[in-house]
Amino acid sequence: MQILSSTDVSLARIPNRPDGAEPVSEILRNDQATGRQVAGAVLEAAAQWQSFMLLFTTDDTPFEELLHIHLLDAQLNLLDSATVGGMYSTGSFSLLDAAEPDTVRFRFIGGTDWSVQVLPEPGFRVPLLSEPTGVSRPLGFSRHFVVRGQPQPERA
Repeated sequence: MQILSSTDVSLARIPNRPDGAEPVSEILRNDQATGRQVAGAVLEAAAQWQSFMLLFTTDDTPFEELLHIHLLDAQLNLLDSATVGGMYSTGSFSLLDAAEPDTVRFRFIGGTDWSVQVLPEPGFRVPLLSEPTGVSRPLGFSRHFVVRGQPQPERA
């Protein structure tokens, strides 16, 4: 997996969102607006594998941070997304590596190393049972990437 620089891809936060609405940002490629939007305010990392682009975004909300993982195709159409985190969970994103050609490893919450593996074709998933603790996705029976991790409970 090739890690992309902030000059390759970046975000521009959409202003004037209603109170309580999650932040949304427009994707910029080479500082040019694309018209495509994703959830999140801060681009933590971006990676490319084959024709797929993987974006990691956060909401910029201290003490209750969520990590959004978005998979886009070559035309920047959203193929799949997942969210890591939950109420009152604190997280700080750090990219670890892209050791496998189709996998990115990172740290976020739960004192564990997480990984995201992009699938060459959509795979079957069982809603509510196919994801590790702390990972949520829109309702559906397929996924384009697999999130792995074994988060530990946060200590008070």
